[in-house]
Amino acid sequence: MYADDSQLYILFTQKTFDEALGKVQQCVAHIRMWMTQNLLKLNPDKTEVIILENKRDKASDAVSIDIVPDEEPIEIKKSAKNLGTIFDSNLIMSNNVSKIVRACNGQLVNMWRIASKLNKKQKTKLVTTLIHSRIDFCNALLVYLKDCDVKRLQKVQNAATRFIYGQRERRGVTQLRKKCHFLPIRERIDYKICLLVYKSLHDAAPGFLRDMIQYRTPNSHYMRIDDDTTQLKVIRDNELNYKTLTRKAFSVAAPRIWNRLPREIRTATSLGSFKTSLKSHLFSIAYECP
Repeated sequence: MYADDSQLYILFTQKTFDEALGKVQQCVAHIRMWMTQNLLKLNPDKTEVIILENKRDKASDAVSIDIVPDEEPIEIKKSAKNLGTIFDSNLIMSNNVSKIVRACNGQLVNMWRIASKLNKKQKTKLVTTLIHSRIDFCNALLVYLKDCDVKRLQKVQNAATRFIYGQRERRGVTQLRKKCHFLPIRERIDYKICLLVYKSLHDAAPGFLRDMIQYRTPNSHYMRIDDDTTQLKVIRDNELNYKTLTRKAFSVAAPRIWNRLPREIRTATSLGSFKTSLKSHLFSIAYECP
């Protein structure tokens, strides 16, 4: 009998690497003992190790580390799978994008085989179920994704849109997306983050997300122009240790995206009205609607 997806996280720097490794080894030893007592097996062959670090300040130069007692050292990987999402050591998420693109393209090939048997409504349902479900899965992790990776995902959505209308040509796909009321990739990411913020502020999300954000305190000296209490406190760039890595954190990215929303959307009284208003707002931005 096996137990999958047991995870262990620890924060450390290059100076505290040895200390952190000792804590991990001790913890794994306790886990192995508990699993043995409960007729479970800790499988070192399926154990993966990844170090999330900044390119400019590497946390460790180690190639492999001893974690499981009396077993071979485990190689430190450049990427690892976590609950269906592939994380790389610098959180660039390019490997995860590649995984999504491959899966979606495979589905599109199969969908085109039966396209002649389907009407537009059925095709739209297939795209929503088989394509957008993959694109939107954990897409809040794709905030500040590189433009080249966004384009790769956008090409997949464009191909899915052409499938709905039975077109092979690449021209005019933007207008076809607009007809389907599909938000582009960037806006879909912003939508997910804003939705998480709204749920967090209304106690409908995990507590650890709510603890990452807080309302901004109005400046008493400029009360007339700074009295919007629906905005969140923003962490400035000069307060970040590593701009390229830390700015992707929910506590950093979410307030910036949330504060760009109009006040009437941030003050929505229900989740349903918030979703409707948010999608309409992002849709108008994406397609420059008046």
